[in-house]
Amino acid sequence: MLTANNITVRIGAKTLLDGVSLALHPGEVLAVIGPNGAGKSTLLRAMSGELTPFSGTIVMNGRPLPEWQPRQTARMRGVLPQNSALAFRFKVLEVVLMGRSPYRKTHTRDRNETIARQALQLTDTGHLAERIYTTLSGGERQRVQLARVLAQIWEPYGELQCYLLLDEPTSALDLAHQHAVLAIARRFADSQSAGVLAILHDLNLAALYADRIAVLHQGRLMSVGTPNRVLISELIQQIFDYPVTIGRHPLYPDCPLLIPHIPRAGGPESWIA
Repeated sequence: MLTANNITVRIGAKTLLDGVSLALHPGEVLAVIGPNGAGKSTLLRAMSGELTPFSGTIVMNGRPLPEWQPRQTARMRGVLPQNSALAFRFKVLEVVLMGRSPYRKTHTRDRNETIARQALQLTDTGHLAERIYTTLSGGERQRVQLARVLAQIWEPYGELQCYLLLDEPTSALDLAHQHAVLAIARRFADSQSAGVLAILHDLNLAALYADRIAVLHQGRLMSVGTPNRVLISELIQQIFDYPVTIGRHPLYPDCPLLIPHIPRAGGPESWIA
C-alpha cells in the first residue's frame, strides 16, 4: 500500500496540503478531483517523493518512502507528470527505453527493448517508434511518456506492489485516447494488482474508471469513497461552485453521470438543468 499519513505541505507561509491522509491500495484506481489550486498535484508530488512534507509521512509497501533506495523506488513507482519536457531529438523508442534505466544491470538490452515496444503497442504508439520525439503532437507525446512510465514498472518487483501515479493523464488527448489511457490504467490495476492514482478534471471519467474518488479543496481532503458515495450534487456544488444534477449512465446504470446546469443570462441564480 502507498499511504499519505496526515501530511502537511507548506511553501513559505502558504499551506498547500493541510493534514491529508489517503491510502492507495494495490489493484485499485483512485481518482483525485478538485478545483484548480486544491492541492491535487502537490499530493501526487508528495506521494511520489518529489516533495518532502512539512509534517506527516509517506509510507510505501510498509516502509517510509525515504528508506527505500532510489533504484528500488524506481522499480515500484512510476510517475507521469502533467508536462514531460524533452527538447533533445531522441527517437520515440529511445524515450521509452529511459523507463528501463533501473534494469540496465539486471536485464539484457533485448529484454528491455522488447518491454519498451510492448509498452508502445499498449499505448497505441508502436507506429511512432522510429519518429523523432520532438516532432510529435502534444497528445502523441503524452502517450509516449505513458509508455515510458509503464515500461518502468512493467514487471513485478518481487512480491512488492507497484504504483502508477498520473497527473492529468488525459489533458492533451482526444476523446478516444482519453478513454484508451484510462482503460490502460484500469487494466494495469486489474492484471498486475498495481495501485493507480490519477488526477482528473473530468468527473464523469473519474466515475467511469475509478474504484474510489478523493476530493480535495483548499488543501484539505473533503471526501473519499466510491463514485456513488462521493459524486453527489451538494458536494459538487460546494467544491466547484457550480450546480449539477446527478443521473445514471445509460450504458452503465451503476455509474453516476454528472449533468451540468446551463447558465442563463442573469447570473448563477438563473442556472437551469
